Amino acid sequence: MGEHIVVGKVRRAHGVRGAWAVESVTDAPDAIFASGAVLFAGDRDGNPVLEQGAPVALHIEDGRPMNREWLVRVREVTDRDVADTWRGRCLLADADTLPEPDEDEIYIRDILGMQVAVEGLGVVGTVRDVYDAPQGFILEVETATGRPLVPWHDDLVQDVDEEARVITLAHLDGLLDG
Repeated sequence: MGEHIVVGKVRRAHGVRGAWAVESVTDAPDAIFASGAVLFAGDRDGNPVLEQGAPVALHIEDGRPMNREWLVRVREVTDRDVADTWRGRCLLADADTLPEPDEDEIYIRDILGMQVAVEGLGVVGTVRDVYDAPQGFILEVETATGRPLVPWHDDLVQDVDEEARVITLAHLDGLLDG
């Protein structure tokens, strides 16, 4: 088994049978949270929880959309009290089981740590985190002067060079000028 990546975050317990309201951080939640799928327990930082040296498996019994979240029930959690102890924890998938992204797509995990360049200024920082906001993804870029937030928009993101691990942004006055 290879690398594990975060595919969801438990927001709260839901109902008396141990279901969770889960924030999905994947483009394919219908497949990830499908009945019969296997995910893995993660801690609040997205690291796998190990039991006897192996990641703790979670067997999905039911997963369906609920407003802006997913209602997910796993075999290993059967009551609300136990479900509530999971608040804030991550759900992980084995990266080897996920499909390759399309040519114009990239996994969020692959963006983390990439250098950020601005046209005409060169490299100005490094991606430290990615947030999924209602208006779209937002990059937290560590620069010499702080950690500004940068929206991921087609008119701003000019190029993503996965091999060189560099994201090139259009120059906008005041944004990442350093």
